[in-house]
Formats: sequence, C-alpha cells, structure tokens
Amino acid sequence: SSKEFMMIGHARCGMALSRSASLLTSQKTIKQSFSGVRSILSLNHLDVEKLTQRKFSQGISTRVISTPDASPSPSIGQLVASLAEKFPNMDVLRYDHKNVKWSFKHIDHYADCVAIGLLEQGLQPGDAMLSWLPKHFCEQHVLQLACSKAGFILYELDPSQAINDKEGAKKALKKALEDTEATCLFSQEAGDSVNYVQLCREVIPEIRIFDFQKGMPFFTPRFPNLRFPIHTGFEMNGKEGMLALKHLVVPSGEMNNLLGDVKISGETPLRGELKIGSDGLPMKGAILSNNGVIKAQIWPEISAMIEKKYTEVEGVGVVF
Repeated sequence: SSKEFMMIGHARCGMALSRSASLLTSQKTIKQSFSGVRSILSLNHLDVEKLTQRKFSQGISTRVISTPDASPSPSIGQLVASLAEKFPNMDVLRYDHKNVKWSFKHIDHYADCVAIGLLEQGLQPGDAMLSWLPKHFCEQHVLQLACSKAGFILYELDPSQAINDKEGAKKALKKALEDTEATCLFSQEAGDSVNYVQLCREVIPEIRIFDFQKGMPFFTPRFPNLRFPIHTGFEMNGKEGMLALKHLVVPSGEMNNLLGDVKISGETPLRGELKIGSDGLPMKGAILSNNGVIKAQIWPEISAMIEKKYTEVEGVGVVF
C-alpha cells in the first residue's frame, strides 16, 4: 500500500542519513589523526628529544617517541688503550716484586696479549675467572685489564689466609671455585713460605696426574667448569698439571675478530664480589660493571692509572 511504501522510504532515508553521519565522523577522525601526525613530523630535533609520549585525538592511537641511545661509555680496558696511544712512554707502575717498571704501552700490550691468549683457548665473554693472586703482583693488574678487554668476569680471593691457616685457605679456595663456577684459576707459585701450587694440588687432585703437554683437555668432576688452572711461575717441572701464564701471552692483534659481535663497554660486567663470611668462607656478592669498578675505586692501581698517576707498588714474593 502507499502507506507501507512511505514507511519503507522513510526508513531507507534514515539509514542513508545515518551512514552519511558516520562517514563524516570517520573523515573527521582521520583528518584529526593525520593532523596529529603532521604536527609530530613538523617537530624539530630538540622538540623530538623532549617529547616522550603523544596521544592522538579521539583515543585512536598512543605512540611513544624516544631518541637514539647515546654512545656507550668506554670500558676500563678501552680507557687504558686510549691512554697508551696518547702517552705510550709515560711510566705508570713500578713493582717491588720482580723489580719492573711499566709504561702505558707495556701494561696495555701485556693485557691485550693475555686477553687474546684466553680467547684463543675458546673462552667466551662472560666466563668467570678466579684470581688467587696477591694484590701487589703485576700479573694481577694485567689480568684485571685483560678481563675488561675480553669481557670476562673476575673474582678475587685473597691468598694471604694461607700464611697462618693453610687448611682454611684450601676450604676457601674450594668454596670459591664452586660458587663462581670459574673457568680459569690463577695462582702464584709461592709466597711468604707458602707453596700455593701444592695447595692447588690438594684442592684439585687432578692437577697431580694431568699433563697439559699431552694436548688433552683438563677436567675435574669436583669443579666441572674449571678448564685451566694457571700459575704465574716460569719453570714447568713438577707443574705439568697447570698452565704457565707466560704460555697464554699471545701478541696476535686478533682481539676484535675473536670477540666477534660482542661489544665491550662501560656497562659490561667485570668484577664479581666475594664476601668472606664469619666462617672464613667466601660467598658470591654483587657483580660490578666497568663503570661500577671505576666509581667504587675497587682497584686503586687501575684508578690511578686512568688518572695518569704514577704508582709504586710495594710487596715481594718468593718463586720456587
């Protein structure tokens, strides 16, 4: 009927008006959105740095704008390398032990060579090293820099406990090897009437029967992560179960190739803390980055070196 026809016409007209209104609303929303985009694109560089968050109108989108990260801060090893390039012949360290004096060029070169030597043995950045060396040994400072250059994490255990308490020192060494899961152990030969190589044999019995000269990989079920027990002496007789540090000094210049895609910076972890409990045994603590070590000045000789200060390192040792 004509009445029904008119009702259908009104309904269709209403639907068309509704669609038209919806289309206008969508166009308005899109226009506002593009207006927001244009306003962001028109910002200059300083505006972008200040802008942290932008909400488009109508709640359509929320976008976070951030600036590129700043250049990473240099590691300790990189700082010393830079100083060695600028001031190669500046003397920075003299040791009573072994009576040696080193310039920036000397210590940077030795640290490079040790880092390369360890990496060429298949070690990886992030591996744990355990130093059982006195703080006044030149090898200790070379090792600190080498770990910074290669990205290793260095734990340090004071060996002086063995002077008055050999059994306690052996227990402490055993606990440190277990807790740190160290890949390498660095020990002196002897000092203050203590034969440290012999103590290492007692804690790691496999050293007594192993011979690195046969070319087999070292393994001990007591410390499954330990691959290289290393001493700082020169003679190998009676120490075949340990590597001499001098044999890991490799001046190949292949540091960057060995590191591959790993980028070392001031934020790279470097120094693992060993806290000594009331029972005399060490416990793992915090791990500091290169920047953290500098800020806390945990390694005074290294801190002085970075400040271009000359340091006389006192203390002697005995070599069997």
